[in-house]
Amino acid sequence: MGNTASSGGASPRPPPPPPHLEAYRHGVPPPYYHSYPRPPPGAAAPPPVPVPAHVERHRAVAVSVGVNVKGDTLRLVPDDDDDGRSLLLAFSFDADGPGSITVCFFAQEDKCALKTAKENLLQPVTVPFKEGRGQEFKQPSGSGIDVSRFEESELTNVGEGGVFPVAFKVQMDVSGNQESEGAHETEQSKYLVKYAIFVKKDNAEYGVHVVQQILWVNGIRYVLQEIYGIGNTADKNAHEDDSGKECVVCLSEPRDTAVLPCRHMCLCRECAQVLKYQTNKCPICRQPVEGLREIEVDNKPIPQQGSQQLTAPQ
Repeated sequence: MGNTASSGGASPRPPPPPPHLEAYRHGVPPPYYHSYPRPPPGAAAPPPVPVPAHVERHRAVAVSVGVNVKGDTLRLVPDDDDDGRSLLLAFSFDADGPGSITVCFFAQEDKCALKTAKENLLQPVTVPFKEGRGQEFKQPSGSGIDVSRFEESELTNVGEGGVFPVAFKVQMDVSGNQESEGAHETEQSKYLVKYAIFVKKDNAEYGVHVVQQILWVNGIRYVLQEIYGIGNTADKNAHEDDSGKECVVCLSEPRDTAVLPCRHMCLCRECAQVLKYQTNKCPICRQPVEGLREIEVDNKPIPQQGSQQLTAPQ
């Protein structure tokens, strides 16, 4: 029951192809080959299609340094014994045990230690502290910095060779915690170093802003970065209905993915996969997304007194 039939004689020749297809056979594209409108001469090229953000997977560990430096109390106070010309670093802190704090101006990193790039003007100073909460630290009188002797650019920027205007190192007295922490913990040496710059305020006074945190554990260097929102996820004692633990997109799955570079941990794994194809803005701050980092949180308990939870790459 076909539509063709054969009869005696020669078979009929096929019809010629349409003119535009015939021309295409000889290298001429058909008229619909460039059906999309071209930009006018001199017009800027259309923006490229954004490449989906890559999802990195890391394991975050909550590290108990033993000392909790309260960042909102970090300040510079005048040295009364020097008629207020020099400024002293001061802050509030909690400590799980005894230790020491070393302050260094124009500091450079020297493995676990600090050294000053202006040794002829300013020397590092070390102050011991005891165990306790709500302690106040202030540099000893006579060890501060006279900011009038330096250019503003030296104080408000990181210098060549990684010279920071001010830094301080917190070191726990490991030998003093043998009975309370056990043999394994006493073998670990921990040094928390905060590098900072001076910030000029509206009233022409100077404040302090931490720009980098380094943690040394048994000679291994960790660059610490705060992940915003990881505290709610890591807190096992939080109620299941507490807000802040769920993904901000689906509002059902737990958060386990942070947006980079703003470091907002606000997505679950599934929504992060969808987000990277739909938008390049962080759902929290609307900053451009350069990458996504999936984080596995270690929920081991940490002593509450004077502890500081920080995330360190493994």
